[in-house]
Amino acid sequence: MSNMNIFDKNLIEGFSDPNLDSIVLFHGYGADANDLAPLSEYIPTSKKFNWYFPNGPLSIPLGGAWMGRAWWPIPLERYQQEGKNLDVSEEVPNGIDKLAIEFKKWLSAKNIDSKKLILGGFSQGGMLALDLFFELEAPPKALLLLSTNLINKKNLKTKFKKEMLNSQYFLSHGTSDPVLPISGSDRLQSFLNEYGIKGKKINFNGGHEIPPNILLEMGKFISQ
Repeated sequence: MSNMNIFDKNLIEGFSDPNLDSIVLFHGYGADANDLAPLSEYIPTSKKFNWYFPNGPLSIPLGGAWMGRAWWPIPLERYQQEGKNLDVSEEVPNGIDKLAIEFKKWLSAKNIDSKKLILGGFSQGGMLALDLFFELEAPPKALLLLSTNLINKKNLKTKFKKEMLNSQYFLSHGTSDPVLPISGSDRLQSFLNEYGIKGKKINFNGGHEIPPNILLEMGKFISQ
């Protein structure tokens, strides 16, 4: 049996310079590491970073011969039925505790200082980034939360640390998102603000996506 860390399997990575800040971005449900990897070129920024794009551990069927990756299984039918009324804030994803353990080991093996880390993700990947932000002993310097929702709220409340007040978040969401309702990202923003974590939220006219204007704003944010 392989002892390879979950986050090393089919990892896409760029520079590995200890003097640079690192950015780790997690893809959404049904996508894979290749989905977000081009962002290292598309996001306009005045700084260089070590970029990492991990691949979800679960293989899921997308129809026909197509397969995608996921970080944990989700009840797609219920999500679709609830639509704009969907609220996943109290859900505790199956296996998310193991992901946190593996991610901490992975950071250590990569010699990545979490205080020099920008952690983020799209959709389900953003949920994972949020959870890991609260799990790490030294909180990452920033969060990139793209078209995502609040999860695991009850547990996250117990993990707040005053050091998180030094971190910032960037949150974006489409007003017509048919997958995860914008109300969920509003709950997420309120949750972060409740604990005094500073940041910004940008709503855009669109769906479940990362449009060019959001890439531009992300570039400004990570270049600070």
